[in-house]
Amino acid sequence: MAKKKISIDNIEVGMFIEADVRDAAKGKGVTQASGKNVLLLGKGMLVTSENQVKRLKEAGLNEVTIDTSKGKDSASGRVQAAPVVIKEVKKATPPAGRKAFFKDEVQVARKIRGASVKIVKDFMGNAAQGGSIDHEKVELASKTLTGSVFRNVDALLSLTALKDYSEHTYTHSVNVCCLTLAIAYASGVTEEEAGVIGVGGLLHDVGKAKIPLWVLDKPGPLTDDERKVIMSHPLFGEEILKTMPDVPEESFYITGQHHEKVNGKGYPRGMSGDEMHPWAKMAAVADVYDALTSARPYKPGLPPHVALRVIFDGKGTDFDTDVVDTFIKQLGIYPVGSFVKLNTGEMGVVMEVNPLDSLRPKVGVIFSQFGKRRPSPFVVDLYKEFNERGAEGARAIVGADDPRHFEVNVEDYLEVPG
Repeated sequence: MAKKKISIDNIEVGMFIEADVRDAAKGKGVTQASGKNVLLLGKGMLVTSENQVKRLKEAGLNEVTIDTSKGKDSASGRVQAAPVVIKEVKKATPPAGRKAFFKDEVQVARKIRGASVKIVKDFMGNAAQGGSIDHEKVELASKTLTGSVFRNVDALLSLTALKDYSEHTYTHSVNVCCLTLAIAYASGVTEEEAGVIGVGGLLHDVGKAKIPLWVLDKPGPLTDDERKVIMSHPLFGEEILKTMPDVPEESFYITGQHHEKVNGKGYPRGMSGDEMHPWAKMAAVADVYDALTSARPYKPGLPPHVALRVIFDGKGTDFDTDVVDTFIKQLGIYPVGSFVKLNTGEMGVVMEVNPLDSLRPKVGVIFSQFGKRRPSPFVVDLYKEFNERGAEGARAIVGADDPRHFEVNVEDYLEVPG
């Protein structure tokens, strides 16, 4: 709207009156019984005749307000600025239970994770040569990883879908740490307790430093003797931790018990049920999940939804039931990295879980409904669509598939920022 005040002498037919015009001339016009001056033209009316122009000029007014966006303009006069309306802008806040937005925290988490992998690589190298492990660095790595989990657990959790096959031993240790921290966070531990759990997670496979690489990376099936050597790494790990006086006692439990099973059929001691430390039960689930989803020389990695099914099927036998339920709830029905099909026929990769609705994550759509591959994905927020369009009009996940069947490397898409 363009309001403009002009001299009454410049009023013309075709102008749009913005404010009421009343007869203000003494002794002229007809006054109402109330004593108020007679209304000549009301707000929002157009000057349509020369007679109206004449009456307006005789009304004793100095100026009138017109709207030039709805009627004729005048060469003279001054534009009246529209009133400034200050709208209160609601400050966006992270989702429930999160202190930071995913898009912000994931950038920080990438750096923290990278630094942690380097620390694990360093201490594994030192341990392999019989050297000491810098506990302060391990503790610092755990503290920074824990801080990220407590700001936004989904960010660091999503990065566990990224695998570095050339440095599997080190990335596996960090991934298990992150996954264990996520379970612990969802279980209600304090940040201080989580820091201790993180140390155990990072050190859980330190005993593998004593296992020959040719056994660890053997591309084929292990012999019985080789399997016995592998199964001794939790005990080797405990021996290494004994040389580190500042390591918390709970870290020993995670290192020594992460291959035990609640039914007593695990190793190295065949512990069962309550004999296992609660935090070791968390690490046991995290360890198997990351191992299942990681490709090795002798096997491809399983898609996340298939690995979750294996974990679920192990409830009450291999794994603690409550821990499994917490893990699946935290990770989501379709974890980051899952290759999913939508009800539209489109297919894509889960790029971010939704803490408010695990069935409606953010999906990077790769294939159109006609099966045509897009040059780059476009991200769809299924939760937002559901709220805006309702169940009938919104996209929804109807299933998951193996991305290798479609020649898709999901990690290529998880690296896409935002």
